[in-house]
Amino acid sequence: MTKRFKNFERLKGKSDIDVVYKKGKTIISTDKKLKAILLTSERRINKIRITITVSSKAGNSVWRNRTKRIIRESIRQDIEFFKEQIDINKRELSIIFSPYRVTQRNFDRIFLKDIKPAVTDILNKITKTIIKN
Repeated sequence: MTKRFKNFERLKGKSDIDVVYKKGKTIISTDKKLKAILLTSERRINKIRITITVSSKAGNSVWRNRTKRIIRESIRQDIEFFKEQIDINKRELSIIFSPYRVTQRNFDRIFLKDIKPAVTDILNKITKTIIKN
């Protein structure tokens, strides 16, 4: 685990990411700013693996990197409550976050206040999905 991701692990490796894309369930935030692809496994490990992807068509590299940093920060702020819900169920989660309708044309300057409600909404939907199953 790296210092930057102390609350969760990074989802690394093309094969792991491809499995999440093929078998995962897509969840879109209510305001349609972000989407997440979720894959749960029944292992008895409490592990959350997250990656953030932004398409090169969404904007230039500076905008894409800023968007990833903002998404990562909003996840970091909400992850503790989310982890408490996951600990009850003893599952391993793999999540891929990406912008849904957020592009550089729509949001020239993107801020934490623009993204945080969407991340909170997605994490709440993921929690409801896991508890329901």
